[in-house]
Amino acid sequence: MDTTIQQGELLTIQQGDLLFAVGRALGSVPQKNAQPLLTCVLLEADKDGLRVTGTDLDVTTSVLVPCAVRTPVRMAVPARHFHEVIRKLPRGAVTLAQAGSQCEVRYGDGKGWSKFHTQPADDFPRVPELKAASKITIEGDALARMIERSAYATSDEPARPQLNGVLVHGTDKFVTFVATDGHRLSRSTRKGAFGDLTKDGVIVPARVLSSVSKFASEATSPVELRIADGKNHIGFATQVGEYQVQVFARLIEGPYPNYEQVIPKDNPRALTLSRTDLVEAVDIVASHADSNTQQIRFSLRGGKFSVSSATADFGAGEQSVEAEYAGDDMEIGYNARYLLQILRNIPTERIVFRLKTSLSAGIVEPVGALPQADEELLCLIMPLRLPDAVG
Repeated sequence: MDTTIQQGELLTIQQGDLLFAVGRALGSVPQKNAQPLLTCVLLEADKDGLRVTGTDLDVTTSVLVPCAVRTPVRMAVPARHFHEVIRKLPRGAVTLAQAGSQCEVRYGDGKGWSKFHTQPADDFPRVPELKAASKITIEGDALARMIERSAYATSDEPARPQLNGVLVHGTDKFVTFVATDGHRLSRSTRKGAFGDLTKDGVIVPARVLSSVSKFASEATSPVELRIADGKNHIGFATQVGEYQVQVFARLIEGPYPNYEQVIPKDNPRALTLSRTDLVEAVDIVASHADSNTQQIRFSLRGGKFSVSSATADFGAGEQSVEAEYAGDDMEIGYNARYLLQILRNIPTERIVFRLKTSLSAGIVEPVGALPQADEELLCLIMPLRLPDAVG
């Protein structure tokens, strides 16, 4: 390889390192924006390496990766176009150079190059300086699990913004992630010392946690959560190998609804069965359900259990499922999509439904301990009214 420094040459970096940084920062870049600068990622090279940052002003992702810097630089390049090209480059060393208002990428030992128009880097939004009033740390794999087990239950309705996020709260004995959209609820808890959290907690937007989950599952160090004084911003920071990853975000203003009030304490009827068998039955039968309500029927009669659905447009279907049930006869309607999301996020093979009436909230829980003994999971689902329900 020709090691002669060419005019305008700024840094040399491995294609894989650059791709990781741009790909993670891309998660905070809006698809479209009236401000062209916000559709860019900011490249900043100095003695510490190359930092790549993307933001939509509400969420900012910043990734620092190693590289050989010859000249410090700040450039803003079109995020998606830049990522598309970098993704296609051959593995190996990549050189970034500056030619007027363009960023030039050279690759393949001089075999090829690509140029990108840049935007004024000085106008790019500043990376937030978060002064943390409280901090907690969670192992990356545990954080990813708690996000996965809760965030799916958030709402996307703008009328109730508090439900667009996950409530993160706790004590010196546990941390809890809770999400609900009014139709279902999921509460994931991890035991441990999290003294900087309070019972009121903070509401983290679901889209933020979606980005955090991706790098948390890869983290090689615990993830630090930094909550700003005033509880208006949160930061997540960790290491992924040699890479430093940070996400900063605005929190959703509270208060969060008192979710504990809707969790029933006296559901005496227990339906215990295989999660895999129920997923199969609901998935098949839901093919006949109304496309809007997604309503399916649970029938509990004479100790037997079946799942069914019937509509004028899509026909009908029914499947029996082996289960343990010793209560009174009942028929309950559920939204199949909501139910499947709950079932697919419970990690045990056996589950139990705790029921009361056909019109009251049902609890869905794992049978026995989770694979991680210091973690717990509780899910709730509201029924749909059946015109001829028993129970």
